[in-house]
Amino acid sequence: MQPKNPELPVIPNVIAPLAEWWRRHAIARQNLAGLDAFNSDDMARIAHDIGLSAADLRALATHCSNAADLLDRRLEACGLSAAELAQTAAAELRDMERLCTTCESKGRCARDYAADPSDPVWLEYCPNHDTITQLARET
Repeated sequence: MQPKNPELPVIPNVIAPLAEWWRRHAIARQNLAGLDAFNSDDMARIAHDIGLSAADLRALATHCSNAADLLDRRLEACGLSAAELAQTAAAELRDMERLCTTCESKGRCARDYAADPSDPVWLEYCPNHDTITQLARET
């Protein structure tokens, strides 16, 4: 008699997500270690140069570089291009990326987007909905 499930989906369902979690946290630790190399005055200057507070810069450093990828997909679903916005509305795009990166609803947003990108339910919780809606109207 053969076992019911000879190949349990351990690798794709347990090991792969755990490895991804570990990779993201390793990147965050590296980012924070890099920032810790600067004194507070240098940190303030760096943050100012990119239009952030030092606290926002530290908060962003705790995330991977792809933390705002969902924003690109949301923008595309609304008929907008992140590449074009980088040219025409750079400050707005940077602020939206910051908000998306630190958003507490990222998991819900990803699930809602995967289920139906055109479902307007995301407007209820997205910190960028006003800006995205306004930019979509302007195009």
